[in-house]
Amino acid sequence: MSATVAAKHGTDRPAWRQARLHSLREWLPALRYCAVVYLAVRIALFLLAAAAWGLTREQQSSMPNGQPLPLTNGWHNIFTDWDKLDANWFLYIAKTGYSDHNATAAFYPGYPMLVRLVGYLCFGHLLLAAYLVSNVALLAALILLYRLSEREYDQATARRAVLYLAIFPTAAFLFGLYSESLFLLAAVGAFYLARCGHWWWAGLVGIGATLDRSIGVVVALALAVEAVHQTIEDRRRGAPATDSPGRFTATSVRLAGRFAASATPLAGTVGYLLFWQLRYHDWARSITLQKTHWHRVFSLPWETLWRGLTLAASHALVGDNARWTFDLVFVAAGLALAIWVAVRTRPAYAVYTWGSIVLFMTEAVPGRPLESDPRFLVTVFPLVWALARLGRRPGWHEGVVAVCAASMAIVSWLFLTTQLVF
Repeated sequence: MSATVAAKHGTDRPAWRQARLHSLREWLPALRYCAVVYLAVRIALFLLAAAAWGLTREQQSSMPNGQPLPLTNGWHNIFTDWDKLDANWFLYIAKTGYSDHNATAAFYPGYPMLVRLVGYLCFGHLLLAAYLVSNVALLAALILLYRLSEREYDQATARRAVLYLAIFPTAAFLFGLYSESLFLLAAVGAFYLARCGHWWWAGLVGIGATLDRSIGVVVALALAVEAVHQTIEDRRRGAPATDSPGRFTATSVRLAGRFAASATPLAGTVGYLLFWQLRYHDWARSITLQKTHWHRVFSLPWETLWRGLTLAASHALVGDNARWTFDLVFVAAGLALAIWVAVRTRPAYAVYTWGSIVLFMTEAVPGRPLESDPRFLVTVFPLVWALARLGRRPGWHEGVVAVCAASMAIVSWLFLTTQLVF
């Protein structure tokens, strides 16, 4: 009996190891390519930071508590020059936590709390911890995007998608001390797991998106659409024309389970609002701050776009007032790519793309309706699929790379010199 068991284990173990090695080999091309792309862009951005510091006059910035950040010369500025604007808020929350006496509630806890945890491993150096969180999350997101793109299309499309995302005009916020890279990892990871059939893992990973940004609720909505789509595909592949009652019940149970998993990410949003209710008796604190501190008001998306268009037209030839045109150009390009996504991709990706765009366009600053919208586009990853498919045409790939790289350099330079681009 023992010999039989041993023989069985002896034959099963090599098969298990062979399957594991085969799985690892499938991930190696993605890991190699994404690591090369990431390192090339990361080094270029550090060099750009050195040039921006040496060739321009840095503007004084301050922490959320009003304390000015010191300006000192040296090579450390290729790292510290990225610590500005929202990055200051994230590091401030990681250090001091939340308070009802300031505007910290507007920033969701996923990124700053993870920075704080990693900070313990970095002996309290929160800037280093923020770099580790952002850049490790970005590399992981690129690898998952590669695998998801390969699943939906082919390897060539996957390689172009990763490259285009890494040099997306506002991709500097993925490499910097912002929450975009962590949100991107959670969003792509949730979709990848759902497409592989691991629904409960997809739901758990999706919590990371809702803990990271308010727009994460769109991930839950898109997963619900994918749940319905996969259930319909399952029935078309395996079910007869007239289902028996038992088969219909099994289908319903499968769909209910997928729905439950797709709703799991909402726990992140509910948990954050509940924290403010239990701690400060103000569950809507993060929502009201968008109106009182950042002066955002509700606006229908087409009204936001029209207002952005009229302001861009009126300020187009006014010196040092091209921000409205800057916003409009990037948002218009994003909308054009989003149309392709709606027509050529799975319904879940279309819902995620358009749900994200509509949601952030409903909150507008009266004086600058499209403010920050180009930055938000960088996490709408299906947009790069539109570019990647366009890049199949002769000569188009080089053009996309040139336009994206030049735009990214301009945006990064403006950010590094503390111009209020977004």
